[in-house]
Formats: sequence, C-alpha cells, structure tokens
Amino acid sequence: MKVRKFLDEMKAKEVNIVDDTLEIQSAYCGDFLSYAISSQEENCIWFTIMNNVNVLGVATLTDCSLIVLCSGVLPDESMLNKAKIQGINICAVESSVYETAVAFSKIV
Repeated sequence: MKVRKFLDEMKAKEVNIVDDTLEIQSAYCGDFLSYAISSQEENCIWFTIMNNVNVLGVATLTDCSLIVLCSGVLPDESMLNKAKIQGINICAVESSVYETAVAFSKIV
C-alpha cells in the first residue's frame, strides 16, 4: 500500500507529507523509542502518540514510510520543523492507536 492510499482511506490530516508514493510494507504500534528502533521494519507505518523530535530519529534509523500521530495528537514545533527539513512523512488522526491499527488492517 502507498502512503497516499492510507491518507485517503483514513481521511488523515496531512501534517508533513513529502512523498506520498512511499510503499508501506509493515506496521508498528508503540511509544517506547528504544524498542521501536529494534522492532520496526523498513518501510513501516508507525502508529504512536509520541510527538517530539526523538520520534524522527527513530523514523530515520528504521526508514519509516509514515508516522501516524493518533488520538488527536499533533507534533510539537521542533518535531514539525525538523520533519520538514528531513523530509519525513507525518499525518494525524483522531482515533486511538488501537482503532487506527485495526482500521489499517482492514484496508491493506
């Protein structure tokens, strides 16, 4: 699935979308950053409520295709600014991590 399909199907708010043609090949849910580094697969979609610049470091290390901020969370200013510089895709949804992951599993 492409990032664009997820954004459209989930009616996600496009916070910082640089490349909506990236492929999503796996999914990860979680907020414990050191565990995320060791658990995420390349080209994943990451469902989280963490909204600080440290998330971008993990996304870069794991070649994450899209960060999905859940539960109405939006990035803090430093995260948004750095995401723009680094070209990292971020969107936001109102639903919880669990609800978003379940909805994702139905559109894959």
